[in-house]
Amino acid sequence: MIAWKKECFRSSATANTFQVPLELISKGTGKGRFAKVKAYFANMAETISVLRRRRPHTVICLNQPPFLPMICHIYTLFTGGRLIMDFHSGAITKGIWRPFLPYYRHLVRAAPFTICHNRFDGQHVTRWGGRPLHLIALPQVRFGDTHYSPRIENPLFFFVCSFADDEPVDITLDAMRKLPQFNFVISGNYRKRGLEPAQMPANVTLAGFMEYRDYLETMAHSTAMITLSDRPHIMQMAVHEALTIGVPVVTNESATLREVLGDAGVFTEITTEGLVRAVKQAAAEHSALAKAAGEAKYRNWARTEEELAKLQARAVRELFVPMAS
Repeated sequence: MIAWKKECFRSSATANTFQVPLELISKGTGKGRFAKVKAYFANMAETISVLRRRRPHTVICLNQPPFLPMICHIYTLFTGGRLIMDFHSGAITKGIWRPFLPYYRHLVRAAPFTICHNRFDGQHVTRWGGRPLHLIALPQVRFGDTHYSPRIENPLFFFVCSFADDEPVDITLDAMRKLPQFNFVISGNYRKRGLEPAQMPANVTLAGFMEYRDYLETMAHSTAMITLSDRPHIMQMAVHEALTIGVPVVTNESATLREVLGDAGVFTEITTEGLVRAVKQAAAEHSALAKAAGEAKYRNWARTEEELAKLQARAVRELFVPMAS
């Protein structure tokens, strides 16, 4: 499996699910269009190198950016291998990638199956003539010795944020100001939104980019993890991590998230008043929510096993064999 990421829980979990090696490729840094183009070419070159070295029979890759599946597709044309995309919603919802939709349609029709993170994407894949495999949530067994151990005094809520355009940062900060009895930690590059730590109320900490161990420990000590998006169908990465640890989740209303979280989630409309109510509810009901989070992990494992059993019934597992040298 190949992903153009420095780190990616979802890709790691997917590779683990299929028991295949993972190659994370992240070449090039810097801002601006030229730097991005340069990084794309560097990633493409490294992808070619990885494929030539490993010579896989089947390649699983993220569908974004489209240049990654393009390189993998060309490889399979020369080798007689197969390409499977791990399909992220941005290919459909982000305008920058819409010109590539005809190419995505071609790839999913040719693939033995396409991994989908939600049923909205799965419906598109089906309409395109593809075969969706719904691996909506992939919580892992554990993160080392990290366990859910929320603070009893001074309850803490952890807002996992990338400060992307779909995340309601201003609304969330307004809600936090109205909840001085709770503490909040916000991860991610807050300078994307022009925020500064000195501007924050006393109960809010802008943590910036966090080392992964610190990130997981903060989540484990939180009453609940907060993740929000105005994109209704996406499956936020932090939800996988929260379920792995057993942390309840405060999140936006979404059929996808309700399916995954069930009673482990407190769902809210994206308004200041709605978020205030949701945080208070999570604090009041955290014991029951934590119990439900543990149950949700096992429920999602069972769903994954059901999906994989369908593949085995179709003899698709035979795809995952070494390429003859």
